[in-house]
Amino acid sequence: MKIGIIGAGAIGMLFGAYLAEEKQDILFYVRGNKKIANLYIEKIPNAPDLISCKQVTEIKALYSMDLIIIAVKYHHLEQLKKDLDLLPKHIPLLFVQNGLLHLSFIDQLKQSTIAIASVLHGATKVNDHTVRHLGIGITSVGILRGVWDKTDAFLQCSSNKFPIKFTTNIEETLFKKALLNCLINPLTTILQVENGMLIKNESYKMILKNIYEELMEAFEEWREKLPWNEVVTLCKNTEYNRSSMLTDYENGRLMEINTIVGAVITEARKKDKVLPVLHTFYLMLKEMNKVGDHHY
Repeated sequence: MKIGIIGAGAIGMLFGAYLAEEKQDILFYVRGNKKIANLYIEKIPNAPDLISCKQVTEIKALYSMDLIIIAVKYHHLEQLKKDLDLLPKHIPLLFVQNGLLHLSFIDQLKQSTIAIASVLHGATKVNDHTVRHLGIGITSVGILRGVWDKTDAFLQCSSNKFPIKFTTNIEETLFKKALLNCLINPLTTILQVENGMLIKNESYKMILKNIYEELMEAFEEWREKLPWNEVVTLCKNTEYNRSSMLTDYENGRLMEINTIVGAVITEARKKDKVLPVLHTFYLMLKEMNKVGDHHY
């Protein structure tokens, strides 16, 4: 397949690297002077593999794609809308954003087929052409609207290091990811620690458990679908990963506070539930937030 990727952050580069490794023709659409014609993926530290891909700076180069993956952060989507409106309507789009607010953005688009994904990998961007894979997780993909005739071809790109599965309940999967993000991202950012420290340090682990219990009290139907041991396992599997929110903070970029934490707080309010610990974190993160680079 010919696959275009808009956004050359950690997740965009991770998708590009693994899909190119499965012999897909990868084309990155980027702005500015970023150069990622030579894309490296570090599956273990200091052992990068060179992956073949191409780079373009004009949206019309994506008009012949079989799939376009939208890998920019939520707060970059609005400035991308003009470019997306120029794309042929028949080209399927796959959105891989954190949080929940991008679902409202997607409703504005004219594309016939739109899919969304929940991505549980740990990854960090080392530089403009290298991504380091820090933790293996499942990419769950679901069709939000339309019919995608190449789902089987995309599923064949699944591997042990980059597992992909399709789900008929992608919005529930996305909400689960948002809950997990609420558990890990705010706390790691405020404490400025890697994911694994949330379970290695007993005080941090107690705080994490308190947030978990608060969320489960608000969303009782999730206690069985998101057991505590799954949270612990995710922290173990991504123990050396610095959460996306922490990475944004450390690099002076805008953090994804509203689409992750704010959106879950809003969903709790709809059920007449309050989340005092998470709301405290939300207010702290708002004070820490910085306006960052708006290029993709």
